[in-house]
Amino acid sequence: MLTIKNYASKLGAVAILLGVTFAACKDDDAPASPTLRSKEFKLIKAISLTDSTQIGTVKLSENLDSSVNLSLTLSKTTKDTAHKVYVIYGVAATPLTDTIFKGNLTGTGASASVDIWKNLKTVTVNGQVRNFRYDSALAISAFAKVRFSAAKDSVIAIGNILKSAK
Repeated sequence: MLTIKNYASKLGAVAILLGVTFAACKDDDAPASPTLRSKEFKLIKAISLTDSTQIGTVKLSENLDSSVNLSLTLSKTTKDTAHKVYVIYGVAATPLTDTIFKGNLTGTGASASVDIWKNLKTVTVNGQVRNFRYDSALAISAFAKVRFSAAKDSVIAIGNILKSAK
């Protein structure tokens, strides 16, 4: 009889230990969400490349599907003015002639933004479609330039971006 009680005690202890072990396990099988990268580049007044007054940013960001976004924001714009936005290969001090992007940013009288790339996944180079990712964007030497308007040729913001910003 003592052996059965001893055996029952050990079996009870094992059952309690297993119960605690299973209760302590979490049902957290969801994969960890990846860390998405982003980087901001400063746009300064175009009076001088040495003037450090920031008046806007260009932001490169990575999406969950590995596509990339590139957007330009000016902190202050002239209401109802179509500011001309350019992204050009090279650096601001020695630009190349190839333009990556040419578009408009409509002024609101306050902060305004324009998407340069939105969910960009591929590019075509010499007739070949190639994947384009966050690291691909950072390998491009370029700068951004914003003109006041098509009629007025004054540059209001400029800044080296992507690889040229380093």
